Amino acid sequence: MPAAIDSSVRVTYFSYMQNKSNGASHLSSMAVRSHNRRVLLQLLRTGDLSRRELAQTSGLSPAAVTNVVAELIDDGLVLDVAPESRLTKLGRPSTNVALAADEHFVLAAQIGAGVLQVGVIDMASHVLASELVDFPLPAEPEEVMDLAVVMLKRVMETAGVNPSKALGLGVGAAGLVDAEARINLNSQNLGWSNVHMADYFEHALDIDVVVDHNVRAMAAGESRYGAGQGLESIVFVYIRSGVGAGLILGGSEYRGGTHGAAEIGHMRVVPGGEHCNCGGHGCLETVINDRVIRARMVELGILASHPAPDDHSWTTIFVERVEAGDERAIALRDEIVQYVASALLNIINLLNPQLIVLGGLLFDLSPVIVDELRRTIPGQVLPLLRDSIRIEPSHFGSDAGMIGAATVALDRFVFGPPILNLARAL
Repeated sequence: MPAAIDSSVRVTYFSYMQNKSNGASHLSSMAVRSHNRRVLLQLLRTGDLSRRELAQTSGLSPAAVTNVVAELIDDGLVLDVAPESRLTKLGRPSTNVALAADEHFVLAAQIGAGVLQVGVIDMASHVLASELVDFPLPAEPEEVMDLAVVMLKRVMETAGVNPSKALGLGVGAAGLVDAEARINLNSQNLGWSNVHMADYFEHALDIDVVVDHNVRAMAAGESRYGAGQGLESIVFVYIRSGVGAGLILGGSEYRGGTHGAAEIGHMRVVPGGEHCNCGGHGCLETVINDRVIRARMVELGILASHPAPDDHSWTTIFVERVEAGDERAIALRDEIVQYVASALLNIINLLNPQLIVLGGLLFDLSPVIVDELRRTIPGQVLPLLRDSIRIEPSHFGSDAGMIGAATVALDRFVFGPPILNLARAL
């Protein structure tokens, strides 16, 4: 397989600290250099900085910063740029260091229940080209992945980038994912199990591949580039055919438990309610998803008939009806807020996250539900937590899955896993 920019970038901060805490007399110069590279690259991910600012923020010596920056420039990862604003001074003009964002890119694929989106994304999370299609369910995994390969080749051509320059492919997959084995273990909404996604794409595209849970990847994207930059705890809640969550705790994706699953869609919100495909009853997913809300709109007369699967205009109609004062739409909006608030209250009381990000259907409906959630939730949590509750729609909107998949690829092949104290440093 083609090599990443520098395999030493993959040396983790955790192994560095473990060696240090175990009383190792010294670390190899390779490990120290790799750690220093990651520190500076992750700082530059937030924007260009001077060498002095890099030294002050990272804690590295000015000499170490100078040496590492020189290496990164030689590798084509960073470059010197003029600061956006500076006073005219005598002597040599000052420069900042910035990522060479438009010189390197990754591929991304978001595979949801009936939705496939692919893109070419640079190191600063800018989308160079993308495509989105709906596909009918049920669908065989190979058919969908074949389609993704065709689309990925097409977006690379559209973006005018050479496939040999791709650093890697990130895949965000619905359902349970074994990130180490790079397998989609089970997706109830897709009807797939034990799909070896990484092997498939590596063979088809001759590229390194990382696979992760799609909503956990969305949370990572918001953490690195979106609404959650500089925060240590974020919860990303996503609703489409199902309901899922991605957690950022301590500045990193939560991967504990069984494959790090955060299946909030199976929180019980209606005791003795409708049977769920998980085997339980009254789960959040049985009362809040695309299918259920569309059906309720038809039942209430807000929609004359069920829209086609690829017709997403019904969310716009819903928002317009609520804003126009339609009592039926307002009642349904209040029903949605009630169920979502019940789930969020459990999350807030358990984790007290700094930020809750709403994606998918919740993003589409955000003009009429975000303020209601902000009004409804604070009065139901501990007084000390009320002022800290922050709820925002996704910064990336409908591109959140694609940006998330790109983010996990960039983390794997360029920046390395997040350094835990980086959020505080910023």
